[in-house]
Amino acid sequence: MRTRKLSAVPFFTVGMLFLILFGIIAWGVHVESAWVTSFDLSWIERIQGSISDSKTALFMILTELGSMKLVIALTIILAIVLFFKRKYADGLWFGGTILFCAAIGGKVLKKIFDRDRPEFLQLIEKTNESFPSGHATATTIFYGFIGLVLVLSLTQIWKKFIVGFITLALIGFILFTRIYLGVHFPTDVIGGFSYGAAVVFISFGVYLAVQESLRDLLRKLKLKDQSETFERSRGY
Repeated sequence: MRTRKLSAVPFFTVGMLFLILFGIIAWGVHVESAWVTSFDLSWIERIQGSISDSKTALFMILTELGSMKLVIALTIILAIVLFFKRKYADGLWFGGTILFCAAIGGKVLKKIFDRDRPEFLQLIEKTNESFPSGHATATTIFYGFIGLVLVLSLTQIWKKFIVGFITLALIGFILFTRIYLGVHFPTDVIGGFSYGAAVVFISFGVYLAVQESLRDLLRKLKLKDQSETFERSRGY
């Protein structure tokens, strides 16, 4: 059994496709396109058509699994754990992606588009910019990041499928709660998801392309890096 390094090209390709999707949605939101309005109103009506007190109480709690504050806190904890395990490159990659792309990048995009929140039934009060959804962005990048790493680390197909399904289900559920609670348009959460997915795949591609150079730099700084090398098994 031999191994070969994963190519960065597929990750860049998938990331660019998600980035194009984000661009299409973002342009539609910016020019207030008719298809954006029609799409948003249609799905808001469907999702908020079955509101109940018990469901609302549950969703108000579970939606915070995707809050930026929680994601940043968990990122700091995971980065510290990685540093203690001498996986400096992994820690810098993971922490840097969350900080610059989720926290800072998401905030910059919100300021650029400056979209108002929905004026329909808001079950919780939110006052800042609406597009793209901060919860959707943070959720997709954080949980998507972890899910992709696990999928690539596992060898059995059925385990990869289960992890991938759980990851997408968790992200999808949190995105659903934002529409149900009336704090985001559907295009807000889809925009946040597409931007977040683009970040995950492009960041992964960048890491695959520069990981050896990064480790060389860490060795020059007298840091014995023990980060994982992502490889694909290949039998002969």
